[in-house]
Amino acid sequence: MRQLAAAPGPWLVVAPHMDDESLGCGMLLAQRDPAQRVHVIFASDGSRSPPLPPGDDAIEGLVGRRQKEARLALTELGVADTAVEFLGFPDGTLDSNSGLLQSALEARIRELQPAHVFVPFRYDRHPDHLAVNRAVTGLQSAQGIQIEVWEYFVYSQWRLLPSGDVRSHLRHEDLYTTFSESAAAHKRRALECHRSQTSLLSPAQRRPILTAALLDRVCSEPEALLRQRADFPGRKVLEAHRWWIPIAHRLEPVLKRVKDRLFETA
Repeated sequence: MRQLAAAPGPWLVVAPHMDDESLGCGMLLAQRDPAQRVHVIFASDGSRSPPLPPGDDAIEGLVGRRQKEARLALTELGVADTAVEFLGFPDGTLDSNSGLLQSALEARIRELQPAHVFVPFRYDRHPDHLAVNRAVTGLQSAQGIQIEVWEYFVYSQWRLLPSGDVRSHLRHEDLYTTFSESAAAHKRRALECHRSQTSLLSPAQRRPILTAALLDRVCSEPEALLRQRADFPGRKVLEAHRWWIPIAHRLEPVLKRVKDRLFETA
């Protein structure tokens, strides 16, 4: 990962939601050469996280609040405020707006000319994350676009896998990991900037989106990135459970929704 941290730029991080950038590649951003140019694009407006009932007072101003939190988090990770932008697609609609999303990202990639683009893992369990991955992956064959794509992990822990961690089932040759105490500290402080996700905004919430246990885990374990290769598309990147993982990634969100409902009624 030291080679990746020093890889020539510019870099572009595409995050579906505000906090994905810190969860998925906060350590990488904190470790990069200060001279390394990086740009961060948030695809959605963050208006549905936390999911609150209509009329809840906490909904008012949530979009602006989340943008401010994201800017503070990226400042902690050494990203200039002028290198942050928001596409503003309604939260949860990136898949249904896939054409518009890809067009917007294509325009920005052509203008920014990044060498490396970072997107969520191809089998992440959130449809917005998958939409971002597909949009950027689809641009690799576009005329005049030459990018190397890296996949970061927001949801790495899977209940339906024997190891519990999807990263352990990937091609090790293309999986890069990194960890340092200083980068972990920056990542933790960046995540804590997302107060709307780490605290309770409304009496309607039973727990925050980002729990203390989750923050403890992601800031104490190595961060991983997967290098995307044209000769290993889709499930070919998997070294084990090649047929099960694509199925499990669809089942995981269903299990989570059931768990959340049970938690709400407990």
